[in-house]
Amino acid sequence: MKAARLLAPVVVLAACGGTSPQPATRPTPAAATPPAAAAAPADASATPVAPAAPGKEPALPPTVALMAGLMPLRSTGVDQFRTRHPTYDGRGVLIAILDTGIDPGVNGLITTSTGAPKIVELRDFSGEGTVALTPVTPAGDGTVSVGGRKLAGAGRIGRLTSASTWYAGVLRELPLGKVPAADLNGDGNNTDVFPVIVVKATDGWVAFIDSNLNGSFEDEMPLHDYREGRETIALGTKPITLAANFAEANGVPTLDFFFDNGGHGTHVAGIAAGHSLFNVAGFDGVAPGAQLLGLKIANAARGGISVNGSMERAMQYAARYAEQRNLPLVMNLSFGVGNEFEGRAVIDSIVNAFLTSHPGIVFTISAGNDGPGLSTMGFPGSADLALSVGASYPGAFARPPQAGMPPAPDVMGWWSSRGGELAKPDLVTPGVAFSSVPRWDTENEVKGGTSMAAPHAAGLAACLLSAMQQAGRRVSAADLTQALRASAVPFAGETAIDDGAGLPRLEAAYSWLLAGHQGSTYVIRTPAGTSAAYRRTGLSGPDDTVQVFRVRHVAGLRVAQFRLKSDVPWLSVPPSVQAGARETEIPVTYAPAALTTPGAHIGVVTVRNASDTLAGPLFTLANTVIVPFDIDTKPLFDERRAIGPARVQRYFLRVPPDAGGATLEATVTLPDSAQQGATARLYEPDGQPFRDLEEIALGRTDPGTARFVVRAEDAVPGVYELDVFAPPLSSATVSVRAALAPVAITEVAGRIEATNTAVESFSGRASRQLLGAARLVSVAGRGAPAESVTVRVPEWAARATIDVSMPREEWDDFTDFGVTDYDSTGQQIGQGALNYAVGRHKFAVPAPLRGHPLTIELFPAFARDNGIHPWPAQVSVRFFLADPRPLGDGSDLRVVSGGRTAVPTGKSPDDLTLPEGFGPLVELRVHSGGGAVPDAVRRVALPR
Repeated sequence: MKAARLLAPVVVLAACGGTSPQPATRPTPAAATPPAAAAAPADASATPVAPAAPGKEPALPPTVALMAGLMPLRSTGVDQFRTRHPTYDGRGVLIAILDTGIDPGVNGLITTSTGAPKIVELRDFSGEGTVALTPVTPAGDGTVSVGGRKLAGAGRIGRLTSASTWYAGVLRELPLGKVPAADLNGDGNNTDVFPVIVVKATDGWVAFIDSNLNGSFEDEMPLHDYREGRETIALGTKPITLAANFAEANGVPTLDFFFDNGGHGTHVAGIAAGHSLFNVAGFDGVAPGAQLLGLKIANAARGGISVNGSMERAMQYAARYAEQRNLPLVMNLSFGVGNEFEGRAVIDSIVNAFLTSHPGIVFTISAGNDGPGLSTMGFPGSADLALSVGASYPGAFARPPQAGMPPAPDVMGWWSSRGGELAKPDLVTPGVAFSSVPRWDTENEVKGGTSMAAPHAAGLAACLLSAMQQAGRRVSAADLTQALRASAVPFAGETAIDDGAGLPRLEAAYSWLLAGHQGSTYVIRTPAGTSAAYRRTGLSGPDDTVQVFRVRHVAGLRVAQFRLKSDVPWLSVPPSVQAGARETEIPVTYAPAALTTPGAHIGVVTVRNASDTLAGPLFTLANTVIVPFDIDTKPLFDERRAIGPARVQRYFLRVPPDAGGATLEATVTLPDSAQQGATARLYEPDGQPFRDLEEIALGRTDPGTARFVVRAEDAVPGVYELDVFAPPLSSATVSVRAALAPVAITEVAGRIEATNTAVESFSGRASRQLLGAARLVSVAGRGAPAESVTVRVPEWAARATIDVSMPREEWDDFTDFGVTDYDSTGQQIGQGALNYAVGRHKFAVPAPLRGHPLTIELFPAFARDNGIHPWPAQVSVRFFLADPRPLGDGSDLRVVSGGRTAVPTGKSPDDLTLPEGFGPLVELRVHSGGGAVPDAVRRVALPR
């Protein structure tokens, strides 16, 4: 969820002087293979506690991480709050973690601060651990057949049941992904198949698993449903802990094994509520007294993606569980994908309806990791009623503690998704932490992203709920979220669409609640259907001076009169507005004369309750007007631009609508790259990170120049955003250039043409080179089932690029969409789950794959179980030679102003062996010969 998608493990050895992490979007466990170990019987225990995986040690000694502040509780004042109020630590509160699962055998997730069980329930909604069961009858010789194989020990099972019909199945490692996550017994491979027998004992359904693969159940223990006695099992060297979920229909059982083969959910759980993490006293998460409800919604093997309806089903289960036990509930979802049309995602409407029906539940959801580009908020973090959480970067990770020096300051997380079309995030909390991981994921205790920020906020809400509950006071989600926002301190230089209200302070939020303030929840809409005003291409004309916001009360205190205040001179509002009975219109007036300088002009109107201004803002009216550089008329040259520590310099580059087939080139150079560092990111006009190359690091050990080339086939008319940001503690000086190639290369009805929209004629030279082979496949998805495309890999292939796209209007119906590449044995080769309606991933072709089939699986995840429907997609498969081959000597090309001419493609090369359905992939390049002018480039697939 890049959401926020799931985050890739990052190791930040801050306490040892390491570098800053770059949060990513999907869990990609390191491909380290644990050493093989002798088979050993499983250990079934209610509270299994085991050391790290053999041969692995934590990224830092946990005691060092604790002393260095790498569980950054100080950032939000949790440490001081706990000192003053030691019992207000989340006790009495339930936190539901909707994620990849939670490993219940990990130190720190065993008990709460009061000694109560930490994890009260584990339930699987992903189907990843489902074991298909078939009826079997044990033989008279003491054996039972499972998967065509006879196993001994039937007598051991028979002593627990009087039923004559048993149920058999197998648990396979291969569908669970790569080693080490899929290596359930730690023997160094992911090909084991574990026989399973399910029978009904006197105390309910139980499972027997041949855990040591010795062909017998005689030495195995029965495993009950986790909810019955919190039983778990760990196999072999115990890299991962498994629990069982049983259900029954018409007397027939179903079995799902619950486990965290993503590592993400266990890390999130430790941040929210860990107690004595790593078995170190005092190493706690935010709310160590809270109990946890682990709800697995993700198929980790396919990139940590949610599955059909899993989010909604888990939400409803959590609410029922808490209501039946009269427990206050906080929910956390560290998932998300990019918005194509903000405000229209089906899962957003599901979240809003759920929270309207459950006004006491606080639901923290990660904002996403596509920042610092504007309008990059992911869904369902974009849901109006969710507490959308962005990320700050804790100073403890920027610089280790040093005698005589103040601690490094926290700064805004550069990767944290920003608002624009949406008035989000609501606030930010620390987005990097040293936390718990399953044993197979040892060495990856430090992870970063808004996935780590959301559970921190969930823990804060749990502490406040705990405090109010112990005081005998009942508070709503509206009260809690407004208390957190009112307590927050914004980062200097950031706006409300960067960090929302800012970084909350727990003691101040508690004081807000004690003062008797009441929370309010309002939903804001512009005529465009979004919660904020966003003009990506500037004002539409001289009359575009008034923006109307419609405001509707949905929960908490209904305010009679709004008090308004603008934070910028170009934005004017009336000082107060009377609230309407159902809806209130608030007009905001722009001053166009102040909006002429290229860049992002961001202004925010803060709205308060006129009767209680000390309660803090009720909501904000965010306005963004972007004035882009018109690089079609004049290239951008910005020399030696100084960027302060942790600051972002944004450039908005207009590609005009009539420039279809244009080539955009942008370069960022560090003049002093030996001493300085910076990072550059490019965004497409809809806010999606550039599909071919999202980010480039510059300086120090990286190159001194970053170069983005948007080729003609990838170009999208509109306004691109180029961001350059400096490290947390040091500034950077950069030179930035951006320009369009003087001609566009278009493909019309199989004809390749060069078009000149400039006022002067163009003269240049066209060249061709053979890159490899390409094929485009149309897929008609049937609905819920996964679809696949199988191609043969050519013998000469060195690299592969897979593009998957669907119509943008289809995207809102999904919560995820997996794209996974497999060889003929079922082993994963590549992966690139979609984050938007268009996605691209690349991988090096391993030698054993050449000449053999490659299968690309498309795995849809609809938001609603009852909203599944057919879907279309396009799959582009390209294989690349190790080195391009020039084709011919090139030819001169001249195009008059406003004219167009054919670009010669030549004959298809006949010396390249092509798989069925593929054509030669050729790159056409038109070079002007003028030094700083970029070449026009387009890649095309020629007929065979």
